[in-house]
Amino acid sequence: MRAGEWWEHKLVPIFAAFYATAIVLDVPISAMWRAALTILLSLIPGAAYVSVINDLTDRDDDLAAGKTNRTIGRSRVTIALLIAATVAAGVVFAWLWRNDALLLSCYLAAWLAFSLYSLPPFRFKCRGLAGVLCDASGAHLFPTLVAVILAFRAAGRGISIPWIVSVGVWAFAYGLRGILWHQLTDVDNDRSAGVRTFAQRHPPHVAARLGTFVAFPLELIAFGAMLWRLQSAWPLLFLAIYAFMSARRMRNWKMAAAIVAPKPHFFIVLHEYYNVLFPISLLIASAIRFPIDGVALLAHLLLFPARATQSAIDFWKLLPRLRYQR
Repeated sequence: MRAGEWWEHKLVPIFAAFYATAIVLDVPISAMWRAALTILLSLIPGAAYVSVINDLTDRDDDLAAGKTNRTIGRSRVTIALLIAATVAAGVVFAWLWRNDALLLSCYLAAWLAFSLYSLPPFRFKCRGLAGVLCDASGAHLFPTLVAVILAFRAAGRGISIPWIVSVGVWAFAYGLRGILWHQLTDVDNDRSAGVRTFAQRHPPHVAARLGTFVAFPLELIAFGAMLWRLQSAWPLLFLAIYAFMSARRMRNWKMAAAIVAPKPHFFIVLHEYYNVLFPISLLIASAIRFPIDGVALLAHLLLFPARATQSAIDFWKLLPRLRYQR
């Protein structure tokens, strides 16, 4: 199910949106633990489903490109059972939310986007821009909206249209930038296999410009609106820490900052912030307001330890040189 590829990378920004919504509503995050658990349990089946069907439908293409595919050596019965189990779990949540049209629509839209992206005869992955939009929607936009709506429902508040639009645009634009980067890194394999992704159909600069001059500005504007609504200094402080770490990486480790287009020895701009520093800053801000949310911070670090640990190690490695130069 390729959990290592989506557990932190996809789930943490979604939970960050959930934490941010709790702060905007001035509600303790720990008081909405049932909603947080529901988010986790409802999104895991969808993430597992898309991993299985991607491997299944990419099998011939991966063989042609010489890539590893996890369905090779697996029986059809095993694969069918995996798909049936994930779909059955998704149906459970769809049934539970059958009376909440907005929540149900966003949840089902994510599953629909997953399916349209991978499964024939649609297989939008091979249809250029449609595949890019589908992936950004299924992997980021709709799951994030599910998390935000659940936060409003748990708090017993009406939906704030400006807030949900800001979060939705941010999630979609970040997802768009992510899939464009992924396609650009995989363009040679897709060309070998004859997979007509957006990046494979067009010269590399087209995907790079779409991500850099369309998706990234939208992402920044929407995220700026979120920060303004949060009215907290902690995300800004951690953004300054991220800027320091990025500058030191570029100077000390000769790394390159990439918005979309891959570069030798690069890091993706703001990726670490969204996946590590932003959610932690929100949990700290909430714990200062509501001390019980220190438990939520601990739970987050226990659930998503890998990238936070690596960021802490990198931060420590970057400090001695700063002290030495002084």
